[in-house]
Amino acid sequence: LRKAKKEAPPMEKPACVKTHMRNMIILPEMIGSVVGIHNGKTFNQVEIKAEMVGHYLGEFAMTYKPVKHGKPGIGATHSSRFIPLK
Repeated sequence: LRKAKKEAPPMEKPACVKTHMRNMIILPEMIGSVVGIHNGKTFNQVEIKAEMVGHYLGEFAMTYKPVKHGKPGIGATHSSRFIPLK
């Protein structure tokens, strides 16, 4: 991370640094850098801001997709909406 910040041209964001270390605590020197945090499948790019200091990197890369419950299908009666399909 320090190397990426040092090699970046002045007044530009440093290159993205990929990491699997979700348990790393965000430090003040990391502010302004871009980190690719692994969520188990892909790397989520996160720009570090001042409010994030003290939190873990893993808090900003969801490891699961939030559930979106479906709607009842065609021909569903009022009471059959609440019966599971399987």
